[in-house]
Formats: sequence, C-alpha cells, structure tokens
Amino acid sequence: MIYLPHLKNTLYALMMFGIILTAKVHASEFKVGFAKMPITPNLIDEWEDINNDAQFDPDIDKWTDINGNGQFDAVWMAGFQNKRAAQGIKDDLMSVAVVIDDGQTRIGIISADTIGLMRKFVLSVREDVPTEWGLDYIMVHATHNHEGPDTQGLWGPSFLNSGVNDVYMKRLKKDFISTLKMAIHNLETAEMSFALIPTNPRTPIKDKRKPIVIDDDIRAVLFNRPDGSIIGSLINFGIHVELAWDKNLDITSDVAGYLRRGISHGIYYDEKLVKPGLGGTTLWLTGNIGGLMTSGPSDPIYDPVMKKMITKPSHAKARAYGYSLANSVIDAFQAGEFTTSYKPTLSVQSLEIELGIENLILSFATLLGIIDADTKFSLRPPFIRYLSEVAFIQMGDASITGIPGELYPEIAVGGIENPKGADFVIAPKEVPDLRSQFPDKLNLMVNLANDSIGYIIPKSEWDEDAPWIYGENEETYGEVVSLGPDTATVIHKNVMMLIEKSKDQ
Repeated sequence: MIYLPHLKNTLYALMMFGIILTAKVHASEFKVGFAKMPITPNLIDEWEDINNDAQFDPDIDKWTDINGNGQFDAVWMAGFQNKRAAQGIKDDLMSVAVVIDDGQTRIGIISADTIGLMRKFVLSVREDVPTEWGLDYIMVHATHNHEGPDTQGLWGPSFLNSGVNDVYMKRLKKDFISTLKMAIHNLETAEMSFALIPTNPRTPIKDKRKPIVIDDDIRAVLFNRPDGSIIGSLINFGIHVELAWDKNLDITSDVAGYLRRGISHGIYYDEKLVKPGLGGTTLWLTGNIGGLMTSGPSDPIYDPVMKKMITKPSHAKARAYGYSLANSVIDAFQAGEFTTSYKPTLSVQSLEIELGIENLILSFATLLGIIDADTKFSLRPPFIRYLSEVAFIQMGDASITGIPGELYPEIAVGGIENPKGADFVIAPKEVPDLRSQFPDKLNLMVNLANDSIGYIIPKSEWDEDAPWIYGENEETYGEVVSLGPDTATVIHKNVMMLIEKSKDQ
C-alpha cells in the first residue's frame, strides 16, 4: 500500500503514483544545466587530541573556547566512532546539482558530500522548491562521505546525543535549493553520451563480507554542447567515501572530490597538471556499496604518479583512488568509447514504500528523536514502520535507479547465497538480479537516494544469531545498521514494479 501523509501538494502526490506532469516552463528541446556550491560547515572552537584517539574528551584533550560561550562547539564527523570532532578543513564539501529537461519532463538531481540524508529532510527540500520552477521530480543524494558532518544523528558526542547541528541543516536545505536554482538558470541545449568503463585493477574495491560480489564498473553519462565542449557529467561508482578513514579529523570530500576535480579540471599533484580534464561540472553518484565496498586500512592501491603502493588510510590514498577513477573516464572519452544517445527523452516514476524497523538500536534512536525518521506506528509487529522511497528514471539510453540505502551488490548483479549459519534457510528472494532488467541500457544505480536507511541485505544471507555464516568466529557487520531482514525483499519488489511500469510506457 502507498501512503502519502507528508506530501503537501498535488504535484508531489501525483508524482508518487508515477504520473508524469508537463510544466509550461519546459524547454522545447533537450537541455541540461549544472551548478555547484560549497556546503562546508563552519568550524568554531579548536582542540588538541592529546591521546591521539580521534575522539574529543574534555577531561583529557585541550580545547580553546574561540567564541567565549563556555561550551565546546563541535562539528561532529560522521561515519565511524562517536566524539570525532573536526579540527580543520582539507577541502570544501560540495552540493552539485543537475537539471535535465527534454521538453516534456524536467528533473533535478542534487548530490551532496554528506554521510546520508533522511527522507523527512528530503521532503522538506522538495516542499520548499517553488512550483513555478517546473520540476517534476527531485532526487536528493548523499555521497555517503565519512569525512564530513553528522547529518543523521548517530555520530555525536555519545550514542544518546545527536551530532546533527540544526543551524547547519537549515543552511544545507537553502544551499540545495540555491544550487537547483542556479542549475535551472544554466540550462542549455545539450547532447548526451554514455559509457560503461572498467576500473583500473591496481585500484581495486574490496568486499568485506562474503559472498564476494563486487559491482565495480564506472557508469558515466556526459552532456556536451553542439560544438563538443562538455557541459557536465554524471559518474556512478560504488565505493564507501572514507579512504582518509577514522583517525582523520579534517573535513574533506575524500575520493568523490578528487574524482570530480580530476574529470572537470584535470589531475594535479602539488599544483602541477599531470593530465587535463574534460571540463564542465562533474556530479558523483554513489553506487552499490552494501557489504562494505571499500578500500580499507590494510588494502593497498597503486599511485602511478608517485610510483608507489599506498596502504595506510590518508588523503594521499583518497587522491590516488579518486584520480584513478577520473583517469579511467578521461581515457575512455579520449578513446572514443562513449556512445551517443540520440534525441534522449525523460520519464520518472517513484513509489513511497513502507519498511518495518526490527533493529532495536535503530528503533530506540528513532523513538528518542536522535534519528529524525519518517515513521508511523502499527498494532502488529514490527510496531515501528518506516516510510521511504524508490525511484526509476529513464533518460535516453540510460536509466537511474534510486535506492534509499546501501544495497548489497548481489541484489544488483546476482550471486545471492543461503550459506550455512544464516538465520533463514530459504532460497534467495531478491531475484532476478536488478541489472539483468537492463540488457540494452546503461543503468546508474544510486544508493542513498532520497533517504539513508542503512544496509539492504538479502534475506537468505541475514545473520543476526550464531552460528555465523561462512564459519566466521564472530558476527558479520551489516545487520547492526539495517532496518531488518525483510528490507531488501520489499525494496527489490518495488524497484521491479517500477521497472515493469516503465516498460509499459
């Protein structure tokens, strides 16, 4: 059943039922507009990490009350341990937006360097966008950056204290809308091309949980002017944006920032241009990262410019990885590997879905208001129901699937198992794999689109109780940050429904 209690106008109500509206302001031909702006939080107080544990402890660490208000004003960094207060800024976090208009339908996509954005926040952004802008659908995406501020509430000074700064969140919403406005202003006639690009094997992704299934290609869409110059690009790739890792205390866009800058402006080392970029504005869309797709603190990658292997987490590792991805895209373009999508048209469908919260920790955090979730209550278990969203956009010979959390890649590309020790002895339920539904199109599968619900684990691989799967000696990571064992099944079913509806159009 579809619920629409939070939608305040007919436009979004119709959108959620998959009805595509045409606004009078639409262009008469295919157009795109890109824009970007910094969303870096302001740092106020300073502190020194005396015991080098990357956690602020007022009884141990030294701090300076810069504004003289008698309290420690922190930007709590998200993604790893609690109490990780930022000390500096390595580079700006960005909001990047694209508006795409085919003359009938207009959509906006916002990508932000944050850990995740809850759906209530996304709905509030949509509700504040003027209807006269003619946007039929807005996707709000978080890159899942682990080196920026807490925007969900889980990484504050303690488990019971949210790390979200309300003033920053209000600014973030205004910045998103401003970026969209600039992108609309920048609309211009465009041509579209796309490519599926293999990654460099010397910068591999690691799957930290069996079965080892990795969805590691780069999916790229380029928009260019009639004269061939690049307006902007969409780059979809699945890796946790966290290569500076948990001891880093400097705000940074990490691997996503290096990829964007590399493609748009060129690959630079120590302010020296190593390779020219393609130009335009690059928008990063995080791909399928469930199962903890990453390059961890002991995983080596090769930096061809420095001519050395990098293992330890660092900004240098994020640079090498981001630039490696950028280099692959630049090389593919220069080799003529992009295919033109002639006279591309747009269609968009989305569904509000209902998910049960069976995770006690997340239930507790939701009830306390630490997580500002879009919930309702039921008289039957699970008693807390979470309202989320899936989306499917067709764009010429490419499509964009919006997934509200971190999808295990085997749901996308196949390879789901029911290992010994799993809590449910069942055949895989999330079949067929989603990518098999796109035999002739490039599919960008975007995780953390319009929501951030945690890991989306195949039910037949769910393992919350011993004995542990694959003979592991301890609990595998994933279930602790998942809503429950039925989440993946519900999401898969609804995405398949949207795909089938799109085929009927």
